[in-house]
Amino acid sequence: MEIFPEVSAKVELAHPHDLVVRYFLVDTELFANLMNHYGDSEIIRLIDLNSLRCESPITVDDHLQEVIGDLRFSANFKNGGYSKVLLFFEHQSKKEKRQQWLRGLRKLLEFYESCESDQENMMTNDGKYPYVVMVILYHGKTPWEELLQIEDMVSLPVGVDRHFLSVPTILIDVSRIPHEKLKGPPALVALLDTLQSASSGKLPENFERIIEYFKEIETDQRTYGWLNALTRYFLSITKSDKETVTKTISKVLNEQEAEKMVLSTLEEIFLEGKIEGKIEGKDEGKIESKIQDVLKILNKRFRKVPNSILQSVNSYTDLVALDSLFELALDCETLAEFELALAH
Repeated sequence: MEIFPEVSAKVELAHPHDLVVRYFLVDTELFANLMNHYGDSEIIRLIDLNSLRCESPITVDDHLQEVIGDLRFSANFKNGGYSKVLLFFEHQSKKEKRQQWLRGLRKLLEFYESCESDQENMMTNDGKYPYVVMVILYHGKTPWEELLQIEDMVSLPVGVDRHFLSVPTILIDVSRIPHEKLKGPPALVALLDTLQSASSGKLPENFERIIEYFKEIETDQRTYGWLNALTRYFLSITKSDKETVTKTISKVLNEQEAEKMVLSTLEEIFLEGKIEGKIEGKDEGKIESKIQDVLKILNKRFRKVPNSILQSVNSYTDLVALDSLFELALDCETLAEFELALAH
């Protein structure tokens, strides 16, 4: 298995959920274990997961800063030949219904267009496109009942093949897995436990248990990086004090290393807050445009939008948060649902 080298946890402007998931799963060993234990699909059983390669773990945004984007893995089929499969991985903390399906089609189209522009490296040896599978890791507060299929999305006349636009998709719903049934190597179980705990609001009380997993692999050279990524995530989304976090990390690292890690992470978070503020100042036009996009969607769908929602949306100054609001405006069933999400 190939492990992508030196994926930095010091990535500015990345959402904490995105950052921690991609930091762990860029490791092909962990991703293969995720597929083996939770990718309950015939297509996964046909893939040689030992041949996994991470193709595109890093993207660069408009400000030329590293951010971790969607992960893309290539692998061969077990039956050999020149066939290969591309697994596009993304994770979600909320059910997106139609948006998930549309995004899957966009990813598929973009990938095939990239194949056309770089046929020598992207096409299979027989001159065809690689087979593509979407993998979604979902860790929301409520279970994802089912993925929408083509017959749920498009009105098809009798006799038309309902699978003509299907996108092969594997959904791994962490919210459905009881904690005691989490499987895989310690680092993978720690990641899934972290996502479950964050979604349920129990991350502070479960953090010590999560760190305990790494005692089994404290000699693994990757452990320090994994602990660093989890520490960053924990400090980014909770209000825990430095002493408590340091004491917990000290169960795996020595006290001096743990304190250094926590202090360094707190400094990075503080400095990034200042950097984000400067970037937001430059991006006022983008923020205003995104706010207007959200409000246009709400007005088009629900006609009359209460002033309380208008004022709340107008108060946003973070592009990542506004992107989430835009998706929510498209997906929510009612204004009450949208307002409830705003409150949280």
